[in-house]
Amino acid sequence: MSQRRRELSGLRVTVMGLGQFGGGAGVVRYLLDRGACVTVTDRRSPEQLGDVVRQFENDESLRLHLGEHRDADFIETDLVIVSPAVTPGNPFVELADNHGIPLTSEIGLFWERCPARIVGVTGTNGKSTTASLLYDCLKNDGRRVWLGGNIGGSLLGDVDSMTPDDWVVLELSSFQLSALNEMKVSPHVAVVTNFSPNHLDWHPGLDHYRHAKQAILRWQRADDIAVLGGWDEVRAWPVSGTQAIVDDSFECFDPPPSLHGLHHAQNIATVVAAARAMGVGEPAIRQAIAEYQGLPHRMQFIGAFQGRQVYNDSASTTPESTLAALTSLDGSRVVLVGGADKGVDLTNLAAGLRQHANVVVLMGAVAPRLEELMKAPLPRDSTCPCEIVTSTSIDDAVLKAFLLSSPGDIILLSPGCSSHGWFTNFVERGNEFVRLVHEVSGCSETNCN
Repeated sequence: MSQRRRELSGLRVTVMGLGQFGGGAGVVRYLLDRGACVTVTDRRSPEQLGDVVRQFENDESLRLHLGEHRDADFIETDLVIVSPAVTPGNPFVELADNHGIPLTSEIGLFWERCPARIVGVTGTNGKSTTASLLYDCLKNDGRRVWLGGNIGGSLLGDVDSMTPDDWVVLELSSFQLSALNEMKVSPHVAVVTNFSPNHLDWHPGLDHYRHAKQAILRWQRADDIAVLGGWDEVRAWPVSGTQAIVDDSFECFDPPPSLHGLHHAQNIATVVAAARAMGVGEPAIRQAIAEYQGLPHRMQFIGAFQGRQVYNDSASTTPESTLAALTSLDGSRVVLVGGADKGVDLTNLAAGLRQHANVVVLMGAVAPRLEELMKAPLPRDSTCPCEIVTSTSIDDAVLKAFLLSSPGDIILLSPGCSSHGWFTNFVERGNEFVRLVHEVSGCSETNCN
C-alpha cells in the first residue's frame, strides 16, 4: 500500500466488502463523488445488505456484484479497497496482489488525504469509551476535532473540510492497524488501553494479533506521543515516540455514574494522560469527565423493569470486558453471556461467572464450551451457587432472565463474544435486547416497577 495521494477521477476501483458500520458505504460514496468507476463486490446478497446497498441503486458509475466474488474484479481494476473484515491470506486479495494491483483500505485512503493531526486509540477493551472521552476533552478545550474510525461511520466525506490545525480521534481495530502497518504509518498521538487475546478467528495466532496492535506505535517519530494505559503487558511494549506517564493511582478525577468500575478508572487515567500530553487544559478535562454520558451498548443502564435493574453491555465481545462489567456491579446478577466462538480461552470467564453471577443464561455457538467449563469440578471447599441455563434465541434468553430473576436483581447482557450467528453486529444485538426487555416486562417506559 502506498501513502501517496491517488488521483481518483476515472480510476477503476474495486471495493471488497461493504462492512457493517458505514465504512464501506462511506468509501463508496467518496469514490463516486470524485469520479471513480466503482465495483462493489460482497459475498452477501442484496437482501442481506438491505439499506446499505439500496442507497447506491441509482448510481450509474457503480457496479454491484453481490452474493459472490469474481476474479475479474480483482484483475481488471486499478485499485482494490479491502474491508477490514477480510482475513489474511484471502485468495482474491492475493490474486490482485499477484497481478500488481495496488491494495488499500478505507482507513488507508483517509490517512492519505487527512491534513489534520491524528490521535489513534486501540486496545482489546475500552477503545470506544477512551476515544470518545478524549474527543470530548479536546472539544471542550476549544479544538476543532473529529471522531471516527472503528467507532462507526467514515470520515472520508469530511476530509476536505479538515485543516492542519484540526485534530482527528480515530478508534483503530487490529484489522485497521494491519492495513496501516503496510503503509508504515502511526498516529501523532498513539493511545493503547490494554491487551488480551481476541479475534483469534481472524488473526493466525496471538503473536499476529499483538503485532497488529503494536503497529499504532511502530512507525512513530521521536516527537510523537505514546500513551500506554494498559495495566498489563502493554506497559513493556516498545515505543518510538515520547511516552506520556499514566497516573496509576486512579485519583486523577472522580468518575461520573456512567463510568463506574476499575476498568473505567483505568480508561479515565489513560485519557487524562493523553489529554495533558496534548496540552489540554485541566478545566476542559474535568468538564469532559463530569459530563460524560457513556456510549450505547457499553454498560448502558436501560432502566428498571418489574423491579429489575437492566444493563445493555452488548459491545462486550471479549471475556475480559464481561469480567469487568460483572465486577463493577453490586447485587444479585443474572447475566446473558455467549455468542460466536472466536477461539479464545474462556477459562477465566467461566470462573468469573461462577464467582460473581447468580444466574447465567448461555447464548450462541459458544454455549456448550462455556457450559462445560462452568460445570467442571471445583476445588475442595469451593461452591458454585450460580444457576446455568441455555437459551435457543435472544427472545428465549431475555424471557429466561426475567423468569429466573426477582425484583431488586440486576439483569446484564454482557456477551463476552462476538454477535455473529444470531446477529449481524453488536448494535443489532443490543437493540434487540432492549426491545425484548420492554416486550417481556410489559413496560413501555424505562422505569416500570
